Amino acid sequence: MAKYPFARALAEVRQVRFRIGRTGRITPVLELTPVKLDDRQIKHVSASSLQCWQTLDIRPGDQVAISLAGLTIPRLDSVVLRSSERAELNAPQAEDFHSLSCWQPTPGCESQFLARLTWLSSKQGLALPNVGPGTWEKLLATGRLNGLLDWLTLDAQELATIDGFGERSAARLADSFNRARQRPFAHWLKALGLPPTGQAPLGDEWQALAQRDTQQWQAQADIGPGRAAQLNVFFRHPQVLALSETLRDAGIDGF
Repeated sequence: MAKYPFARALAEVRQVRFRIGRTGRITPVLELTPVKLDDRQIKHVSASSLQCWQTLDIRPGDQVAISLAGLTIPRLDSVVLRSSERAELNAPQAEDFHSLSCWQPTPGCESQFLARLTWLSSKQGLALPNVGPGTWEKLLATGRLNGLLDWLTLDAQELATIDGFGERSAARLADSFNRARQRPFAHWLKALGLPPTGQAPLGDEWQALAQRDTQQWQAQADIGPGRAAQLNVFFRHPQVLALSETLRDAGIDGF
């Protein structure tokens, strides 16, 4: 017998949005006509993956059954009723997005670029206080961020001129950006999206890592052939090399 009884609800799909994560994974998100489920108002639910969404062929107007997984996370269970009008949706192509795509917020890349910025400032990256997705969205809306590291040149005076930032919040944000300059080399590597390296020693110099080839990476502990190939490609990618030069010019240790 289940520990908790399942609560289900029927909801109409209003819109299908496609969220693209930092590594290029595409997650369709169903925007729903709000429904109550176990005293919670549910407005959206993930369709898990692009392949799952394509298999279910969910369009606006469809009725879907949803429940709460573990009493907390909305879960898509099934399509109950399909709308007679099958709206055309411009879904992103899986082959266009991967771990080395979208280093600028060009058309179609906005979602993955925002995910890169969010990762960079998160505890998995530089752990910048007072910096989250909402912060990056405000800055992106101003057109000031055309590259992953453009925020390094923003100071409190300029930030205070942006709608949504007062003098105090601008000062806090500028302080966070300044703190980033003092973060260890290893934190910067993770912030840029370095593929996982396990317990392999990385040292403290970009140039030494960039000179390793696939065989040298594979000789490191915890790194197999596939991961070695990923690391080799990462350190030779033109966009990554350009970022390393920006960090070197900014005086960041290790670059």
